[in-house]
Amino acid sequence: MVYQFPGKLLHTLLPPRCLICRQPSRQRLALCAPCEEKLPFNKLSCRICAQPLSAAGLVCGDCQLHTPEYDLTIAPLAYRDDVRQLIIELKFQGKLRNAKLLAQLFLQHLAIRERPHCLIPIPLHPKRIRERGYNQSLEIARQLAAVSGIRIDPYSTRRKRNTHRQADLGLKEKRSNVRGAFEVIKEGLPEHVAIVDDVMTSGHTVNEFARVLKRSGVKKISVWAMARAGHA
Repeated sequence: MVYQFPGKLLHTLLPPRCLICRQPSRQRLALCAPCEEKLPFNKLSCRICAQPLSAAGLVCGDCQLHTPEYDLTIAPLAYRDDVRQLIIELKFQGKLRNAKLLAQLFLQHLAIRERPHCLIPIPLHPKRIRERGYNQSLEIARQLAAVSGIRIDPYSTRRKRNTHRQADLGLKEKRSNVRGAFEVIKEGLPEHVAIVDDVMTSGHTVNEFARVLKRSGVKKISVWAMARAGHA
């Protein structure tokens, strides 16, 4: 006979380990208190693209000169230090537990007046999914949906071209790399959707995806990125 320990007793005897320092953690999050306190959060950012600002303001200069296709961006974490490591482990090392943690951190700092009607993760090309085994943006979206109750729609869009990794390209090349990479394959998308992505760097990928969504009839597009980096 195999004895089943009650959940609370098991948590006490074998507390989960912090996903950053690997030390035991008794917090609700899979982080110990010191690691959570060290997380880099974006305190000042552009309300449209979430580009970090050096002073308080509503819209950055780039968005004033070239208005993006999306309407607002929520990206509470800065893409550096431990946050960068969590995303790299999720994206390239198969550590899917990090998706739940990133979604929890996102939602606990989320303050929105208008809920999107659905969450649409950035699609990966089938070849990339075969190589990686999963779409990290979809894994994050699943965790966000489980808590927020907002439905996911990973079926109405697809990436029709296997683009180069944006991180390997210069700023100008990134824009042309994703041009025409996405398409809507099912009609009837709601008026307000949130694009879900792990990290937003130049913003060209989400901007191109948003352009395609708006051409299909979507009226408002929010970007839910777990982290935001400076332009690169």
